[in-house]
Amino acid sequence: MNLLQKIESLREQQIASIALMRDNYRALNNIEHRDFHLGPMKVRAIYNPARVFSSAAKVDAASIAARPCFLCTQNRLEGQRSVPFLDGRYDILVNPYPIFDHHYVIAAHSHVRQKIGRRITDMWLLASELEGYTVFYNGPRCGASAPDHMHFQAVASTELSLWNALDATSPEPVGQTGNAVMSKANGLPISVFVIDSTTAEDAYKLANLLYPTFPIDSNEEWEPRFNMLATSTEQGVRIAVIPRPRHRPSFYTYDPTDEKGMTVSPASIDAAGVLVLPRRIDFNRLDEKTILSIYNETCVMPC
Repeated sequence: MNLLQKIESLREQQIASIALMRDNYRALNNIEHRDFHLGPMKVRAIYNPARVFSSAAKVDAASIAARPCFLCTQNRLEGQRSVPFLDGRYDILVNPYPIFDHHYVIAAHSHVRQKIGRRITDMWLLASELEGYTVFYNGPRCGASAPDHMHFQAVASTELSLWNALDATSPEPVGQTGNAVMSKANGLPISVFVIDSTTAEDAYKLANLLYPTFPIDSNEEWEPRFNMLATSTEQGVRIAVIPRPRHRPSFYTYDPTDEKGMTVSPASIDAAGVLVLPRRIDFNRLDEKTILSIYNETCVMPC
């Protein structure tokens, strides 16, 4: 079996054998959604109470140190298995708390903090093998609920409207290295740089010139703020890089009794067109103006 077949087989086995996964994947059948259109990009808001652990995750150093790492082998769910990738450097796991019907976590086998660096080449290789999937990376202050353990995630590319929106807007080329071309998207509600490449190394070289220019302003931050998504194409792999001026919007709250704020913590999925809302009140009152406020504060860089 190829890698894609292996992880799909793992998914079937894990859902059948682990009650938590079975319940959470079944619950996706009842997920409510609302669709909005912001120019060429469709934004789908979904109401998913099970995702509150991520949207409300405390990611400060003290909170991280006080809890066991749920991506480390010894702390995973009983019966949770994995498919190795890159000679065992990564474990591909079925996500126990999915956003979509096919949702995987690709965790580094060793406990090292979330920092991409040269792992961009690993991401490129994974995306090239998982045809039809988007592999994505949430930076330490950009939606990662486990910033202490290096990991990617993967979902079906058809779930994310960003790719179609990019095709519709024809990004403007701004640079090239070897067999990689970098472009900047225009006309979208978020800031997006696109890297199209035929080799992992050239993609890394361009990305490594780009993301170090993004914001980093906290003593607890060890990497500039950005989200990164990658999907295979006929020519190679397309990478979308989204700079993040801030972690969460100014009206963010994790207090369930706070009706003025909103529990929304944008990560790659949200920036790519699927806003995850764990509170009913936030889902019901969401409108285009609020979506634009979320994006403007967290996913738009000044020129």
